[in-house]
Amino acid sequence: MKKDKIISWVQLATRVILGALLIIAGYLKVQDNTALFESVAYIAWIPIGLKSLVIDLLPWVEILVGGLLVVNVMGKLVIPAAALIYTSFFLFAIYGMGTGIEGDCGCFGDPESGSLLVTLLGSEFGWKMVVRNGIFLSMAGFLFWKPSKRR
Repeated sequence: MKKDKIISWVQLATRVILGALLIIAGYLKVQDNTALFESVAYIAWIPIGLKSLVIDLLPWVEILVGGLLVVNVMGKLVIPAAALIYTSFFLFAIYGMGTGIEGDCGCFGDPESGSLLVTLLGSEFGWKMVVRNGIFLSMAGFLFWKPSKRR
């Protein structure tokens, strides 16, 4: 199999994984945004109106961008949007760890639920979250790579 073909297949898998993670995280936040509310409340320098906007819109944006990423629609718009989302999650994880935010961001549901995603990926601020979000950001960056179309 050619290198470009392998890259295309890996990018497909990456899009589906990142999109599915956004859909799941958004859906879980729509169900219960308490942890998201508490996490955003820690950021004192953000105006209340912007906090409210983030809390209300972020889950729906995650679902929309994740869905479009999975089905590969509007890629020129959706891939940068997904990269921006994952960049903000990465920076927020660093900020949360650096400022000592305690608790759970609610990214993958209630930690006490024992769900597989929470167990594997975690949602508590700390190094695990920074590394996890760094990996997701790297995966999003990989989607910008255009394999050559040589034959």
